Amino acid sequence: MVKIEVVRNTDLSADLVWEEMRHFDRVLNWIPGGAQSSIKVVGEGVGAIRDITLVTQGYVQHRLVAFDNEQRTFSYELTAGKPIGMQDYKVVASVTPVDEGHCIIRWAGEMTADGSLDEAMVGSALEVALGNMVTGTIALLKGEEPVFAAQPNEDWQLKQPSDS
Repeated sequence: MVKIEVVRNTDLSADLVWEEMRHFDRVLNWIPGGAQSSIKVVGEGVGAIRDITLVTQGYVQHRLVAFDNEQRTFSYELTAGKPIGMQDYKVVASVTPVDEGHCIIRWAGEMTADGSLDEAMVGSALEVALGNMVTGTIALLKGEEPVFAAQPNEDWQLKQPSDS
């Protein structure tokens, strides 16, 4: 198992950032290829399931496992798909105020890779993915074009033979 953490201080208020990040159905707003991808959320609150078809990755499903609006934190886990070659993962996102106009965005994750892949390499790919989510969120809220980092192993799942 590999642990990853991405922490970024930004000149946006915690309230503004949290109001965007807290919604389980908005992830496509923050990621490369989000506009060409689709999402469907079933249920509300903890236990909700989101089915995502990513133009860059293929099908991925997550379950919301924790949500605390007051503490500005949530967590979800992979329940289907193997994005960037991950066998499973769980991530925790949080927004922490620094002062009225600044906050810290933190994404932390634990993952294991598909057995055919180097786990450290897949962990690095997850770190890039989480960093791109932060970049995308900040750019969206500032009305700017995001400058995403190149994603290692981006289309690994799409290149795998179909089970059907």
